[in-house]
Amino acid sequence: MKDPAIAGFFFAQILRNMVLWLHSTVIKEQGMKRSIILITIFLAGFVQADVYKYINKQGKTAYSDTPVKGAEKVIVPPIMTYEAPNIPTKKIVTSEERKELTEANIPYDHISIISPIEQGTVRSNQGIVNVTYDLQPALQEEDTVELLLDGVVQEGFNLEGVERGAHVVQVQVIDKNGEVKITSPSVTFYLQRSTAS
Repeated sequence: MKDPAIAGFFFAQILRNMVLWLHSTVIKEQGMKRSIILITIFLAGFVQADVYKYINKQGKTAYSDTPVKGAEKVIVPPIMTYEAPNIPTKKIVTSEERKELTEANIPYDHISIISPIEQGTVRSNQGIVNVTYDLQPALQEEDTVELLLDGVVQEGFNLEGVERGAHVVQVQVIDKNGEVKITSPSVTFYLQRSTAS
């Protein structure tokens, strides 16, 4: 094969001219369905046709799909194709699976009471004690944190009406089934009330 670039150009020109002709005549006159069928038939014929190269009467190189006296058959290289590699797809994780993975793979490392401090004194005539805690990692969905004052579960973390004297607080994480996942160390504090002299 002497010039494969010219053969490729020749095919491109033939296909272009054929599509333009079909568009101008067939599509406008007979509708889209017939034109698609005709284009398919013509393209199939061109793909299987042989190509011949020859010198025309003007002395220029020309190409034809029919043999001409003195023409040499051109071997057209196959069309280059590319097959994309298989890319593995990610598994879609449902919210239920995500919850299970989160609960199963990330256990709580640490829980502790920040305030009141161990052996600290809280002064409040109304018996108000604010309890704060640190939990690592953060609280997971469907888990709750409970506060225990002297072993009794409380409604919140802002306690009111606490009697004076020594008290013990603890916090714990409870899962949706009511099971304790982690419990803080106990903190003993003392509540004092001012007295009028």
